Amino acid sequence: MNKQELKDFLIAFLFPKRCRYCTCVVKHNEEICSKCEDNLHEISGEICFLCGCSKEDCTCKNHKSYYEAISAPFYYDGTAGNSIRLLKFQKKSEIADVLSEEMAKCYVNNLSEYSVDLVTFVPMHKKKLKERGFNQAELLTRKMCDLLDLPCEELLTKSYETGDQHFLDENLRKGNLLGVFSINPEIDILDKRILLCDDIKTTGATLDECAKTLLIAGASDVVCLTTAVTRKKSGTRVQGLGTRD
Repeated sequence: MNKQELKDFLIAFLFPKRCRYCTCVVKHNEEICSKCEDNLHEISGEICFLCGCSKEDCTCKNHKSYYEAISAPFYYDGTAGNSIRLLKFQKKSEIADVLSEEMAKCYVNNLSEYSVDLVTFVPMHKKKLKERGFNQAELLTRKMCDLLDLPCEELLTKSYETGDQHFLDENLRKGNLLGVFSINPEIDILDKRILLCDDIKTTGATLDECAKTLLIAGASDVVCLTTAVTRKKSGTRVQGLGTRD
């Protein structure tokens, strides 16, 4: 073993490098493990901005929402799905770094032409926030805004806990959210374009209700950015993959 190999071995032994998506140990010259790299399902090609999927995976049939457009860097399966769950449920907060970086790239590539005035995030009810200790949507959004130098404000509050959305079908999800979000009256959003962020979008009911609340309060329009969107097969119901939609 030469001096360089010995140096590399000692560095790797004393300061093990970890995959940015799953935190398992990787070689010192790697950023992502082979398993995560093979299962990182990025959204590429022409995008449907109504549902956030690529056009070839789109099944939304031009379904209209209160938000003007939505985009995400990943599908909510494979590596991205696992990373989001590690962040949310095992509090691997370091994973937020790579996810927020990918959200920032997605914004620049797909949504920057909208020239937003303010950025905000889907809120969490104070009871769940106390249980989890953090709102993953806020963590991801603030890190992304720091990277892009965008203004981030807490514009919405969640008035009551709705329970886990993933047990409900699409219509019940919408009804379950009616009137649940309120506007922060201390911040003026009149005629402002808002970028609304969350970790996951499945049916879009949560984002849609938040967007509606912002529009009623005077926002000119709302565009959405999430870490991942669910790839829904035609004719199938979205299965419970997370606690948001």
